Amino acid sequence: MSDYNISLRQVMLLQNTLEHGGTASCQLRRPETCLEANISVENDEETHHIKVSLGPLASSITLARDPSTKYQSLRDFLQDLANGRAESGSLSEEAIALIEAQESVDEVIQAGQIAYVINTTNPRLPYGAVVTNDDGEVCAAATGSSKEHLAENVRAKLWIYQEGFEECA
Repeated sequence: MSDYNISLRQVMLLQNTLEHGGTASCQLRRPETCLEANISVENDEETHHIKVSLGPLASSITLARDPSTKYQSLRDFLQDLANGRAESGSLSEEAIALIEAQESVDEVIQAGQIAYVINTTNPRLPYGAVVTNDDGEVCAAATGSSKEHLAENVRAKLWIYQEGFEECA
């Protein structure tokens, strides 16, 4: 049996709800089935207050508004809830590695760009990233063997993109 996962597309759709508040639905999939999480977000000046119901399960989390890793934190929380790990209170090594990769990529992107870092299915290049601008246009996509390799590949792709198109700057 494999774990429930949230696709990058679903994470990107949750971004708007997280930033502006309101409600959203999000599918969590594994090969044999899928679940739907209902999410409610209330924001104040410093935090996002998130309530989630997933079938008979209900839980909540509060995330700071500042860190760019908040999307990963929300994704991890939803996946942990669906996979029965919501009460563990500790991050897995994989989650910590993703957060570190996110921070590395965030160092190479410009203001107005958002990076989404995920695990890939390629064991030689286990990290992937997609960088979008404020309009949701893809500025770069890359994979890497480590957080440093991923950040360098994203930097190179952004440089190539910016040389040809200034819209993503």
